[in-house]
Amino acid sequence: MWAASLTHWPAAKGIIMSAKDVMSDAAHSLVPPHTENQSKTNSNVSENPRESVEEKRPVEHNLPKALELLQQSLLNLDDVPILRLNAIRIQGLKNTRHGFMASVCRPYVDPSAAEELLADWRYGQRTRYPMPGQPTTIFEIIQSATAFSADISRMDIAKDISVQLEPARQPVLNEAEEVDVVLRIQPASRFFLKTSTSVGNSEGTASVQGKMRNLFGGAESLEGSATLGTRTKHSYNLSFTTPVLACPDLWANISAISQHRDLTNFISAHEGQHMLRSALMYSAPGGTRHELAYEASHRHFHHISPEASVSIRRLAKPSIKSAISYTIERDTRDNSYITMVGSYFKSVLEYAGLGGDTSYLKTETQASVSNTFAEGCAWSLGFRTGLMATLDGKAPYLNDRFMLGGPTCVRMFRLNSLGPKQKLDSLGGNAYWAAGASLFAPIPTRPEWPLKLHAFANLGQLMQVQPRVPVGLYSFRELRQPSASVGAGLLFQQGPVRLELNFGLPLLIREGDGSRKGLQFGIGLEFL
Repeated sequence: MWAASLTHWPAAKGIIMSAKDVMSDAAHSLVPPHTENQSKTNSNVSENPRESVEEKRPVEHNLPKALELLQQSLLNLDDVPILRLNAIRIQGLKNTRHGFMASVCRPYVDPSAAEELLADWRYGQRTRYPMPGQPTTIFEIIQSATAFSADISRMDIAKDISVQLEPARQPVLNEAEEVDVVLRIQPASRFFLKTSTSVGNSEGTASVQGKMRNLFGGAESLEGSATLGTRTKHSYNLSFTTPVLACPDLWANISAISQHRDLTNFISAHEGQHMLRSALMYSAPGGTRHELAYEASHRHFHHISPEASVSIRRLAKPSIKSAISYTIERDTRDNSYITMVGSYFKSVLEYAGLGGDTSYLKTETQASVSNTFAEGCAWSLGFRTGLMATLDGKAPYLNDRFMLGGPTCVRMFRLNSLGPKQKLDSLGGNAYWAAGASLFAPIPTRPEWPLKLHAFANLGQLMQVQPRVPVGLYSFRELRQPSASVGAGLLFQQGPVRLELNFGLPLLIREGDGSRKGLQFGIGLEFL
């Protein structure tokens, strides 16, 4: 909410970020020394009493006129008055360190920040806004204040932010032009606890979540959860997250996870996993997200069914994984759940072999594009692919293999039922691809409903490459024999959860793939 006040607010405890807070000693004062001395002389001695009276008259500030111009639909740029940023004042963040907020504010008020090594990488566009004392307009000051408010919001320490412009409390040189940006912040609750039930990725869960915000006064958070589910029998997660260098674009995360999953829908066993993971995440100015992560985990299988195949009994052995991964992601979708316009790209490259029992190089990529073609109607195309090569000449562990098929990817096939099998057990693979095309349309008489009409076509396949075969000699013959399906149905979106009820049939079925006809119900967060 934007407002302006021509009177000074009562003294309040807050954080004042001006050039003096962050600039070097040589730049502390924005007023040249001779001007300061002349001002002092003029204030003490006046030869003409009339001039003394005129000096005491209040100076008409440019801010009211600038605010009036904001309300006009047609604007003459020659009429826009000059304003200068004097200081950024922050009020309400009682539990946040002053030094931390000074670092967040620094690129907006310190000209030397733009000269630092890797300044573009750390600050992005933040150093492009007018610095304190520089002549500018109300439009650029609003843009700067909006960007700074967005930085604070991304820190997850503010519940509400009110931004106001006021004449400078302590003008340095240009009394009629200098303004202060005042941010009155309602802090977010430091402690958070909730219980919930949810559905997603073809399972239902009940969970307890707790979170502590702004743990040490620098936007750190500690979050924990305990989950019970139909497939994830139990999962415990403890995660610590903090910004790096007080940068809203750069975050570090350390997490510990323990979970027990029921995999009997596609293999005759349960899986247990205990994992430590650390990650460094960076959001580039153009909207691309990067993540560099390290993972150490212990995996094991248990509750192996008496009907389990020989392959599952051979592959279901405990293992230790030590891996480093890099992820790049770019999302321009208008809605990440039911996308009407935009594109999405994500690619993951993982290397395992920094100790542990498993050694491989794996890459997985997915992409999609969507657009509208009529009122409320849209089309979408999606593609996924993955390839893994072992580096120790051994067959990959079952935990590390790709799985494919089900109501969220290749529809009208059972969950993870594509590719190699033995008895009723899916053995997974180390190479796959899948593609899909979808059409969305509103209910003819109820276009505002979250219920939509949906039509789809999917195809894809998964294969297993024998170990000790160089990647250049891989034969992808099985991948050229995809299974495919078409169908139509209803789609319902509730928050991030998507529900589909489809009627379809498989068009192409590779031998052994678990196809199904008729109705299929799908619940998940991501669909192909």
